[in-house]
Amino acid sequence: MTTRWQGLLLGLAWGVAAVSAAATELEPIGVQIIEPRAFGHMVGDVVTRRIVLDVPGRLKLVDGSLPTPGRVGQSFELRRVRHERDRTIAGVRHVLQLDYQVFRAPGEPRVLDLPSFVLRFEGQPRGEELRVDYAPVGVVPLAPVEPVLRAGFGTLRPDRPPSLADTSPERLRLMLYAALALGPLAYLAYVHVGWPWWRRRQRPFAIAQRQLADLPLDAPAERWLGAWRTLHAALDASAGRVVQADGIERFVVERPRFAALSSDLGRFFDRSQALFFRNSALVEADRRWLRDFCRRCFDVERGAA
Repeated sequence: MTTRWQGLLLGLAWGVAAVSAAATELEPIGVQIIEPRAFGHMVGDVVTRRIVLDVPGRLKLVDGSLPTPGRVGQSFELRRVRHERDRTIAGVRHVLQLDYQVFRAPGEPRVLDLPSFVLRFEGQPRGEELRVDYAPVGVVPLAPVEPVLRAGFGTLRPDRPPSLADTSPERLRLMLYAALALGPLAYLAYVHVGWPWWRRRQRPFAIAQRQLADLPLDAPAERWLGAWRTLHAALDASAGRVVQADGIERFVVERPRFAALSSDLGRFFDRSQALFFRNSALVEADRRWLRDFCRRCFDVERGAA
């Protein structure tokens, strides 16, 4: 009796073990896929797929079936594959993270598909395969083909004005340099230009020339007699003494540049005697001659500069 019950219990145990083994063999691969956002992507963006696999102990993932980094079609490039493994009670948990970069820049919004792939598993009593399907990704253009019809938008926008640099220190330095250079320049201009010009204008015959040049020919005789006296004063100032008719020869000897005007000097003194001491009339010819004589004396004086 005891042997019979022992046989029954042993058969029951073997049956339970067989049922348990059959249940273990039929346990499927657990799959959880976390897809990237399906809209709003542009060229250059990186989208990530996360795949969690709970693989029973009877199966083993073939590493060669994992996707490899590289260009995938015309739209994506697989930049990185991260694979993590963790032991569990039932087997192994695999966590795959796939980073894809968008390489397509469409002219209008489009839906592109992340590529599918197949994962292979080895085990008993046979190997298995798991297909990871496509995942849709919405890609939009960088800029709209047609401009938005609102104020401030358009095919072209005006350039932004350039930022202005502060040039105050440079301008202040230039002004200081200019002020420092102005002093020497002003001194040189005065010594070589201003002072000689002023001295030439203060010479006796230069003063007389300016007075006679402004005197009209039809001016009253008194004004022309005053001009005659002005020319006498110019001769005296040029000689440094009072010049009389008998001193013409000495004047010419002391100032040889007036030698060409010796006869004109004699005529000048002769007419002076007639006008001031013999009450001779001052005619228009005398006026023209006096103006011409003064001009020639001025030219001789200027040529001595």
